[in-house]
Amino acid sequence: MFLGASIRYRLMVLMICLTTIPVLVVTWFATQHTRSSVEKELIEANRSRMLWAQQYLDELVRQIDVLFYSLQINQTLMDGLSATEPQSVGRQFRTQQYIQETLTTAFYAHSRKIDQLSLYTHQNQSLYSVNFSTSGLIHSLDIRSGPWSRIGMSPISLYFKQSGDSIYAFHSVNAFETRALLGGLSVRINDQVWRQVSDILRSGPDSVVFLMNDEGELLAGSSASGSFDRALAAIRAEQDAGALQRFRRTEGHFLFAEQIEDGGLTILKAVPLSSVAASADSTVRTGLLAGLLAAAASVLASILVSLRISRPIVALAKTMRTAPIHHFEMTSVRSRDEIGLLERGYNSMMQRIKELIEHEYRRELEVKNAQLLALQAQINPHFLNNTLNLIGGLALSKGVPEIHTITRGIGDLLRYSIGSGEDTASLADELKHARNYLLIQEQRFRGRCRVVLRADEPPPDVRMPRFALQPLIENAFEHGLQPKPGAWEVEIRVRSIRGCVCVLIRDNGVGMDAETLQALREELRAGVSLRPQPSAAEPGRPQRRKGIGLRNVDARLKLSFGGAGVRLFSRPGAGTAIAIALPAGGGAEEGERE
Repeated sequence: MFLGASIRYRLMVLMICLTTIPVLVVTWFATQHTRSSVEKELIEANRSRMLWAQQYLDELVRQIDVLFYSLQINQTLMDGLSATEPQSVGRQFRTQQYIQETLTTAFYAHSRKIDQLSLYTHQNQSLYSVNFSTSGLIHSLDIRSGPWSRIGMSPISLYFKQSGDSIYAFHSVNAFETRALLGGLSVRINDQVWRQVSDILRSGPDSVVFLMNDEGELLAGSSASGSFDRALAAIRAEQDAGALQRFRRTEGHFLFAEQIEDGGLTILKAVPLSSVAASADSTVRTGLLAGLLAAAASVLASILVSLRISRPIVALAKTMRTAPIHHFEMTSVRSRDEIGLLERGYNSMMQRIKELIEHEYRRELEVKNAQLLALQAQINPHFLNNTLNLIGGLALSKGVPEIHTITRGIGDLLRYSIGSGEDTASLADELKHARNYLLIQEQRFRGRCRVVLRADEPPPDVRMPRFALQPLIENAFEHGLQPKPGAWEVEIRVRSIRGCVCVLIRDNGVGMDAETLQALREELRAGVSLRPQPSAAEPGRPQRRKGIGLRNVDARLKLSFGGAGVRLFSRPGAGTAIAIALPAGGGAEEGERE
């Protein structure tokens, strides 16, 4: 009797341990995994929202740049700003009327994102404003203080400032050679734009959103700073140092940050850690309840199974003790079949759980991929091209064909940029792209810049890396011609020589001395910059432009075709020449060409 109870108790405890411990361990690991998954999902979702908002503001900044540039290249408008001689009353009236009509046309072309356009003339200290209620309000303006004051300090391309409850974008207009202040442009951003950004970023009632300009000031539409003063101060310091940390975790919040390069805007979002716990609590409670129910069911099953196994053993022991020797009977107990059945049932259950987890994981991946595709579908790069065509059409209808020509060239540049996902392009396409860029430069420096293009008909199979010619031509303007006074000349030659196509880009700029030329050649051979660069925070020194540079083009040519890549020739005062050689058959080049 005591032997049967001892066997039954030990077997019951063993079965309970074998069935409940794995369930509790799996439940604990599942709970921890759920919390981690919810946190990762929340971080990725907010990063996507920040990226979406950054792209939305990038589009806004590009549209403002187009508006300011279209007004600044209006020669008649600029002549009115730079006039120094006294004008008659009639001429002043005609000038004011022309300014009002030009501002009105530009304003209604961009009225979806702005609700006021203003032009400041420094000569007269007058401000022309156009909005939905007025078509040419004129009043005097003192820019020594207030949001306009920065254009009087130094030339500035674009900055944002708050005035009252509205946010304005400002741009200084300066004389090309003397950099003297002629005036300025500003637009008041529609409040609906900031509400749209806030709607994109806000993922819950507890999240807070901040919008900061390049001076570290919080702009309209930002949440109350409150307990975020220390975090905002750290972000301002990183913004000044040019090393903004895009994600950080504080004691009570997740902080996300994205910077809009042009215009110096920074968008910030703070999500409390409590939202992660709140999102995971329901799942965790469900998992714990399921684990407890599974443990209770396991205990009950263990008791039943242990009784079912121990009863035949106890009955056999009782029979052996009480049965006479001549009536001894051996009872067959086949517990192995029942244990095997239990193991097969458990393995089958685990397999079904595994399949269910894999199915749920695949479904989550499909949902996230669908969300990403939906986000990409909403970002339509053709919108800017359509806007350029609209501006060109308006300019043509107003009798300003130069603006139409420039906007058509910019539209061709944009279509080429977004037209193909390939890494290479034909030489003919690269030359066409270069012509569009040169068209804009000729219009920009009208009467001063002369472009000469001499090109043989290139073989149709000559290919080269995309966007390889434009950076080289841009370097000619930026480093060779702009420091030089007087007339400029840029020459591009394309000739077929001994089984290859040679492209030569030459300018009559300031050139380089032998030491600088040798250092630049060494950089191209090494593939890295060997010259010290100015610090981004150093005052009075322009920062290096971001993009495809000379070393990048050289590296891409060597990677695609081998050979010498970019060859440089220059003398002080005589200009600079850049030569590249392309295989006529599209194959890789072996060694350098002399």
